[in-house]
Amino acid sequence: MHPKQKQIIEVSIDLFAKKGFHATSVQEIVDKAEVAKGTFYTYFQSKEDLILSMYDYYFGYVMEKMKEAEDNQSDARKALENELNIFFHILLKHKSLIMMMLRDQVPLGKDMEVLVMRTRQQSFEWVKKHIRAIYGEGIERYENDASILFEGIFKEYANWLVVAEEAVNIKKLPQFILNILDTICHHLMQSDEEPVITHLPELFQQESILINKMKQMIHSVVIEDQQKALEAIEVIEAELQKNNRQMLIIESMLIHLRKYDVLKNDIEQLEKILDL
Repeated sequence: MHPKQKQIIEVSIDLFAKKGFHATSVQEIVDKAEVAKGTFYTYFQSKEDLILSMYDYYFGYVMEKMKEAEDNQSDARKALENELNIFFHILLKHKSLIMMMLRDQVPLGKDMEVLVMRTRQQSFEWVKKHIRAIYGEGIERYENDASILFEGIFKEYANWLVVAEEAVNIKKLPQFILNILDTICHHLMQSDEEPVITHLPELFQQESILINKMKQMIHSVVIEDQQKALEAIEVIEAELQKNNRQMLIIESMLIHLRKYDVLKNDIEQLEKILDL
């Protein structure tokens, strides 16, 4: 993301939170960001388009901070606790913006539906990865069910923080959620019940999740040759959808993307899945 694009987004987050979406003009945004109006329209077609980029930027920022917390902690359970703590505090920091979007009924359109679906993919994979790391092979049979149950608990407490912050003990919340997760997973591992989720739809297949995750990281973090990076991802995505995949094309595009450190782990995972 270009520094000026990032600057406009960060200024807009502040203005929208204070004044509301409809009451904030493009002129006010460019004045506070200290850029020309033409610069705004270089990166965004409209305020609605800006909201989409803001959502993308915000999600990428959250995932980056949580990844840092994970990398700094070798214990899987403690890593998840730290990530939950970071998420809840970022949520509270931007609570006024979230309330504004709900209050002002910001028009988001079909592009937002795609973006929300992409974040759902990544959120589900994030949860499942941590559940595997904490509970090992014993939870594998139930990992999808456990992930769904965790997401439900996690999202409802996040909602409560937004609408009734004073009613939630945020210091105890991450540990409390993990204690509930322990109870759920240990029960499942000791039971003879059949999993409710028998298979995952295409939306939650690993290849699709990794491609969309890399797209999000390019939009949010990559500055150098961003458009070329996005084009490489699109070539890979198109090739993966074919019955007869040209693995040489996919491999060459991945080699091109390797120069971006932020994509390294996802590229390695995709190469492993594709047996490259």
